[in-house]
Amino acid sequence: MVFKSERGIIHSGIMSIIMIVLSIEIFFDLNVAAFPVQNAFIKKPVLIVFLILVGSIFFRTKYVLKPDSRTIVVVFGFYKKTININTINAMRCTKDFFASPALSSNKIEIEYSHSNLIRISPKEKQLFIEQVKKINPDIHIKQTKRKY
Repeated sequence: MVFKSERGIIHSGIMSIIMIVLSIEIFFDLNVAAFPVQNAFIKKPVLIVFLILVGSIFFRTKYVLKPDSRTIVVVFGFYKKTININTINAMRCTKDFFASPALSSNKIEIEYSHSNLIRISPKEKQLFIEQVKKINPDIHIKQTKRKY
């Protein structure tokens, strides 16, 4: 089961602006981006790679729940992390801007394997939590102090 990442307005805005500025710089060479090297043979390939990285994060972020292997695969651009659902201790909903493989500040915090922590932002949070709980009913769902 694939859960697409929720895209928050701030995260989407920042990433869209970065992709637009990089595209303008690559195609029109207007020196919009503050890039220290002006040599086109160095500058354009570096900007293209950066545009591909930002675009892959924006368009490829998802969370794949695999009940048969009892895992969650977090895909964040070219980064992949596999979490064994049996090692998950607790989950809770949270709002924060900490760096994480999520495109929104409205996240699910997952504690797993001896104090490891990851924050993700599936669009359908409640369904995601229910599906994970079906696989491992021992997961503790922590209540948040604030209502979101």
